[in-house]
Amino acid sequence: MKSFNRSIAILGAGKARAVALVLSTMIAVMSGTCAMAQGSGPEIRVALSAGLDVLDPTRSTNGADFVIYTQVYETLLDLDPKTGELVPKLATSFRLKSPTVWEFKLRRGVKFHDGTPFTSADVKYSIERVLDPATSSPHLAQLASVKEVRAINELTVEIETKMPDPLLPRRMQPVGGAGRVFIVPKMYFEAGTKQEVSDKPVGTGPYKLGEWRKGQSLTLLRNEDYWGKKPDGAKGTFTFITENATRVNALLSGEVDVIQRLPIPDVPRVEGSASAKIIASSAGVVHTLLLDSRKPPFDDLNTRKAFAHALNMNNVIGNLLGKYGRVLPVPLGPTVTQLDKSIAPYKYDRNLAKELLGNKAPLELSTYTSDGRYVADRDIYQAVNAQLSANGFKVKPQTLEWGRFVSLMQSRSAGPFYVVGWDFSEGDASKMNSFLKSSSAFSVTNDPAYDKLVDAAAAEMDEAKRTELWKTAQKLVHEKYYVAAVWQADAIYGFSKKMNFQGTVGEVLDLSKVTVAP
Repeated sequence: MKSFNRSIAILGAGKARAVALVLSTMIAVMSGTCAMAQGSGPEIRVALSAGLDVLDPTRSTNGADFVIYTQVYETLLDLDPKTGELVPKLATSFRLKSPTVWEFKLRRGVKFHDGTPFTSADVKYSIERVLDPATSSPHLAQLASVKEVRAINELTVEIETKMPDPLLPRRMQPVGGAGRVFIVPKMYFEAGTKQEVSDKPVGTGPYKLGEWRKGQSLTLLRNEDYWGKKPDGAKGTFTFITENATRVNALLSGEVDVIQRLPIPDVPRVEGSASAKIIASSAGVVHTLLLDSRKPPFDDLNTRKAFAHALNMNNVIGNLLGKYGRVLPVPLGPTVTQLDKSIAPYKYDRNLAKELLGNKAPLELSTYTSDGRYVADRDIYQAVNAQLSANGFKVKPQTLEWGRFVSLMQSRSAGPFYVVGWDFSEGDASKMNSFLKSSSAFSVTNDPAYDKLVDAAAAEMDEAKRTELWKTAQKLVHEKYYVAAVWQADAIYGFSKKMNFQGTVGEVLDLSKVTVAP
């Protein structure tokens, strides 16, 4: 544990003066003119595979949103990509004071983009905002153990949990999507509406917002007052190209420097290019084909079984992803500590599927899919639908813009089945709670037996016992057929040869880790 080297004295100010400061900052940021005076350095042009929805880290886990707001906002801790260990970020140290109290010591001298100092009040506010039901935060389920957050002094925070929670510090690092706590400025957020703080985010990160032209582009500018190491890129320009071929062509023609989710058929073309290259990670998104078991027709176990056994996922993934993908047995990443390796993927059995459906066949299903959000998502969806149509189901397919699709998932109205990807880079099974625990905004189940198991696992400090509880939970999920199929695709980026990307963890695209050749 590191001790602090120096202290901050915050000058007294009246509440009205503080609010005036926040409001004047909001006006300046909204004008789009205050951020343009930047230091010299290259521009990094990125083409994302989906558009933005909400740039509020408390209210969004949308992958495209995540790419942007993780450049602007920071967490108390970070995850070392090589060791998987937690390391300091906005907190310099943390410790377990008692079985239910975690203490975090905060970094001195950090300022938000609007110039206000970062203190324990911001940490307390950020966590409590997740816990507030009025926020409708998708992170709530994984922070349900929190009982109270206490600002002991300006640079010390205590988080008390309702029961022992060994994973609480893992919620204070950025990797893994749902369940993360990014620190937002209390005064700024209290002074603005939900829409205002989403449209004009203000954090402590290495980049700050330049301009957001909704539906067209977003510009980030290097934070020249950043407390840590300043990134190479002075400016990051993000555009949104959902069509795969167009995104690849933009890279090869030099219109952009980085593209997300390079389509596998285009890998040889990029590899043979004089100007571009492939950067790939096997720790990509874990895709889950979720069945909404709370509503007909998938409230019936035999119907869920029929659906799962109607699919030959080895054939689908093998043909469409090749060496860049793999079928998984349960909805966990291969590196998750508690993975039960004794469970096998569901077997393709068309006769069993038709037998289980009986006189229900053909069972009609109206569904949605993304197009370009995930690797080969549209092609996989079409292949799955073809197999279903041959084995007792009749699917009415429709593609949907990703931001709208996420909103439907969060309101639990995305349809009887759909595919959504999850980042398991944090290495823990609790990510399953994001889509299976009944209290989660994204949950497709309401199973008290599952909830009881994972609640017990969440409070278990003995890692061996905790692992056994999670293995029991995996067997329950497998036997109940809540998730019809699981696969993982490599995270594949296309990069200009003038640039390098290091420190990748799964699908995380950290602009500050992009280095540019002189």
